[in-house]
Amino acid sequence: MKKTVELPDSELDIMMILWDAGKPMMVSDVHEALQVKRPCTKPAVHSLIDRLAKKGFVNIRVIDKPITYKLITPKIKRSDYTGEAEKGFINRFFNGSKSRLIASLIDNGEFTKSELDELSALIENKGKVNK
Repeated sequence: MKKTVELPDSELDIMMILWDAGKPMMVSDVHEALQVKRPCTKPAVHSLIDRLAKKGFVNIRVIDKPITYKLITPKIKRSDYTGEAEKGFINRFFNGSKSRLIASLIDNGEFTKSELDELSALIENKGKVNK
């Protein structure tokens, strides 16, 4: 993925549903899953999915037997999208510095003691791998 298109929350919610499902979904299934987080109409879900298709985020396969329905699958992997979104966030708010991001989270009290221990272990293990 080269340059990430930042998705609005409504479209990102649909992508999260598709990624979590791990298999093609019918629009009605996406609509049903979306109701938990963002109640909306089925035509609105169709519109959001069509927008995602135009942006290159999903494939739409029309099935005509015995009734017509659409199967939706993501074209973009969650890890590709989140990786690019993370880079964009870090570049925008922390001048590309991951350590500034972590320092900001620590300074703002965003970590519990166990999370800080886990982070320390991750950093230590990453250092061993990179040697």
